Amino acid sequence: MCLTCGCNDAHKSMGNNLTYEDVREVALANGKTVDETLRTMNATAAADKARHTDEYQRPSDIGQD
Repeated sequence: MCLTCGCNDAHKSMGNNLTYEDVREVALANGKTVDETLRTMNATAAADKARHTDEYQRPSDIGQD
């Protein structure tokens, strides 16, 4: 899904990116809709960013500490 590459083609599989189908598979496994899952992802990311601001400000290739 273009959360990661920005191509605006949610179904295109290219490289190490999320597709609509990936999110749908996770949603089904959790008994949720795709929309609910995306809202949960956004809310979780916002909460995590508030707690770990420094992780969101450094280059992504640094990895996890």
